[in-house]
Amino acid sequence: MIAFGAVLAQTSKDYQVSILQSEVEDLEGVLNNVAEILGLDAEWARRAAIRVRGGSRYEAQPVREGLTWDEFNAINVRLPELPGVVANSADVRAYPYDIVYAHPIGYVQKPAQRDIDRALENEATGRARAVYLRNPHVRIGRSGMEAQMEDELHGLPGFRKVIVNARGVEQGEDVSERREPVRGAGLVLTLDHELQRAAMESFGQDQAGSAVVMDIYNGDLLVMASAPGFDPNLFVNGIAQEPFRVLNEDQKKPLFHKSVTGTYAPGSTFKMIVAIAAKQAGMADDFHVSCPGYFSYGGRAFHCWRRGGHGRINMRNAMKASCNVFHYQAALIAGPERIAAVARQFGFGQTYDIDVPGVVAGLVPDPTWWRENRREGWTGGLTLNYGVGQGALQITPLQLAVVAARIGNNGHAVMPRLIREGPGVIDPPTPPDMSEIDAGHLAAIREGMFAVCNEGGGTALSAGNLGLVRHPETGVAEIEAPHNRGWPRVQIAGKTGTAQVRALTEATRGRHFSQIEYRFRDHGLFCCFGPWHEPRYACAVVVEHGGGGSVAAGPIARRIMRETLLRDPARRAPARLATLEPDRRQA
Repeated sequence: MIAFGAVLAQTSKDYQVSILQSEVEDLEGVLNNVAEILGLDAEWARRAAIRVRGGSRYEAQPVREGLTWDEFNAINVRLPELPGVVANSADVRAYPYDIVYAHPIGYVQKPAQRDIDRALENEATGRARAVYLRNPHVRIGRSGMEAQMEDELHGLPGFRKVIVNARGVEQGEDVSERREPVRGAGLVLTLDHELQRAAMESFGQDQAGSAVVMDIYNGDLLVMASAPGFDPNLFVNGIAQEPFRVLNEDQKKPLFHKSVTGTYAPGSTFKMIVAIAAKQAGMADDFHVSCPGYFSYGGRAFHCWRRGGHGRINMRNAMKASCNVFHYQAALIAGPERIAAVARQFGFGQTYDIDVPGVVAGLVPDPTWWRENRREGWTGGLTLNYGVGQGALQITPLQLAVVAARIGNNGHAVMPRLIREGPGVIDPPTPPDMSEIDAGHLAAIREGMFAVCNEGGGTALSAGNLGLVRHPETGVAEIEAPHNRGWPRVQIAGKTGTAQVRALTEATRGRHFSQIEYRFRDHGLFCCFGPWHEPRYACAVVVEHGGGGSVAAGPIARRIMRETLLRDPARRAPARLATLEPDRRQA
């Protein structure tokens, strides 16, 4: 697998020590000697003996894989005193950038018994496939693209039928039953190597979340980062029980591909959808409300995030300041059915076939869904919660990036893709019809998002301060310096969001997020597109339990978008599989 010329997954040599049972008289003694050389304990030797006895007596059974060169040499020099021990190497999958691509690419692993049983159930390939999977050197895709595209990437195994004597010594071959192996396909991904790495580095050690960057015209996913990451190389030869337990029980869920399987309330990033729906429903261009810090409805107060309120405010300023009270009333004008329809048109509530497993649709509820699943009628209070992106509404970071892209490109229903070249490239599904989305409505929303990042009172001024300018003739982005300070600024448009994990009380309202237990802290979100003068890229960032979107997600998005606009991948020719295949064959 390749991303902009960087090899992300390849075949490399794995140094191993194996045991040939037929040549060993004292299996436990030999394995204890191997354990001593490699610095392993007696429990390892005991388990290794069980594995070896469960295999063929006449085929070398691997007992330790992934040896370092020093360990491999240490075994080699002691071979004369280790009867039946074989120091060998095998071809295995290797991931040179470990955590950077762990989630989208995934990893391979030794087949489990369930894989063999599943192969036997297949009448076409059953027994041959099962025999192949029992080979101790075989690995199959277990997560990410490795699993989703196992058949295409793995190719076809070769085999030959040999004749052996009672001791397993080869005597000849039946040449009529031989098949040469067929090499698996290569893939060129849309991911930009430098941007993916920068995105992963942008999340601090104590942060969990996701970042997605997308080309708003061709749908190329340039970044799919999920933090924290994990090293997929640990799984290739079988991860030990304790390291797996640590990964599996970590509350930040490093094994979880948050870009496509993480679901979150969108918070205020949903306000663009609400405003578009309200405009469709006839909300006047000069519509304004008075925000005293709350909105009274149905006998209760629905609060704005700003205790003292925003005063008299129109749509543009309500977007800039993220006023809840304005969007409560906009939601009532639009109604839940219209809001749900617009949300789906822009990309929420949808799954996308991007050749990774586990892509979820999230949830865009409406009154029909509510009656069928909650067994009760929809209320006005639910509509108000809808207006600020709370309640049952659930979205993924990938969906949020798609929404930002479709707003940024003026309503073109772009579809995301992760494979640029290879067997997974197919005609994209029919995108939703967005022809009824009024261009004027979208322009008004984009103006509000511009104000968020570039005008006083905007909730993401720091995220919008990229420190970049563009060449007046070529349009290429450069870091601002004394010699170019008079050039036009490079700007973005965006929206912050803070999604509650649990409802606030009067006691917790206004409390700093560090004083709240981690699992109950708000999620921070931010989505944007840019550059403003000629939009090309959209970005979505979610920081789990990170607090407000402006303080948690905004700084990460700023770094990622800054790097994206400087690298400007759309201006560069992508790698091509045909030119990279020779290098891949030598790897």
